[in-house]
Amino acid sequence: MAPGGGARTRAAPMIGAALAGVLLAACGTTGATRPTLAGVPTRSISIALSVVGCTLDDACVALGSSTTAVGLEATGEFSTPRGPWIPLHLPAVATPSIDAIGCAGAWCLVGGGEPGGDLLWSFSAATHRVRALSPPRGGASVEAIGCTASACALVDAGARRAGPRWSTSVDGGTTWSTPTPLPLAASDVVTSIACASASRCLLAARDAGRQVLVKGTADGGATWAPVSVPGRWVSLSSLTCSATTCRGLARTRSGDRLVRVRVGGTRWRSAVLAGPGTALACAAAGTCVVVGGAGARPFLEALAPGTTAVEPRLRYVPGPLLGVACGSRRCAAIGDTTLLDVPSVLVAR
Repeated sequence: MAPGGGARTRAAPMIGAALAGVLLAACGTTGATRPTLAGVPTRSISIALSVVGCTLDDACVALGSSTTAVGLEATGEFSTPRGPWIPLHLPAVATPSIDAIGCAGAWCLVGGGEPGGDLLWSFSAATHRVRALSPPRGGASVEAIGCTASACALVDAGARRAGPRWSTSVDGGTTWSTPTPLPLAASDVVTSIACASASRCLLAARDAGRQVLVKGTADGGATWAPVSVPGRWVSLSSLTCSATTCRGLARTRSGDRLVRVRVGGTRWRSAVLAGPGTALACAAAGTCVVVGGAGARPFLEALAPGTTAVEPRLRYVPGPLLGVACGSRRCAAIGDTTLLDVPSVLVAR
């Protein structure tokens, strides 16, 4: 049996009971009416998860990598909307680094680095398979991926310490446009990208002085314009865009906030979060889920326009949650070695 499998089997009845409780109590926020969500352990306890993504068809995939694990350098699992998490067979790569993911209608692109340059994989929700793709030429490592329903954009670092580059694909990552340099310094770190359409995208970065940089394009990356942000922001991550609005997770000197701006706009609005956030994702149905935590205490909050925020109780989640992704009506979160489903009753409120 794979590592973690026995714990997962023993926890199954309690997990089912917990999700049943969610169905009965998802509208509450305090006291006994707070819903409960239960995590399950990953099958590989020696490799931490690093990315999670969900297609618009609500198939989710979680992956991680390690340069120190013996005999296994990467791990991955997937789940269908109503199914359990199942191990994935991954391409054989020596010392991979899995750092980015972006999902479209029925597939996800996974990016990072491997000896010699970019690492780029594709996960199919139809076949439940992961295959290696040819990345844009001349890259050192993939830093961020953002997808619409049918197109994806990719930011990678150019070889020999060149600055970040921008590439796009309209065929699921099979072919890419010629990489173009972004108006950023080689020392700038891209923290997130998101696209409202194939032409309109937003990019967040941090410079060497830890200043937040945001730039937007309305022509598919041919030109970029700066977007002003409040000076109190320390970082901006987890950008996600719909046709009208882009949202993100901003860290400020006074706490973490869910922030939003209209596509093409410059005025940011924000909502204070109930706890420390690490990642944000928003479902097509409208609800956003923020995850994080501090010490050994995990945090998850679901926020929907016009409704009261819900902070479920979390069981079998031994530490902070590190990532979250949403499809149309379902979200999934990850810890180092924990998988957590966020069912549609919370997402489609």
